[in-house]
Amino acid sequence: MNCDDEKPRPRGPSTYALSFSGIIAVAGLLASGVATYNAVQNDIASLKRGEMYQERTNERLSEELKSTRVEQRESMQLLNSKMDRLIEQWPHGRR
Repeated sequence: MNCDDEKPRPRGPSTYALSFSGIIAVAGLLASGVATYNAVQNDIASLKRGEMYQERTNERLSEELKSTRVEQRESMQLLNSKMDRLIEQWPHGRR
């Protein structure tokens, strides 16, 4: 046999191996993309829950502030009326 008649064997990975590894790489990228998408969706959901919690907290605090202001107003009116009575009962001309 003559060495010139033989075709040289190709060296390196076969086309099949390259396409299979390409499919694996694409599948890995897809999986990574799906995981990233899910993580982003979870983060968005967490932020929305946090916003809703903050809104409810703000509403509750607003109601508590209103209630406290009403109580403070009533207390000040009571104190003023007591002070007025004390002043009226205070003997005039006394030093």
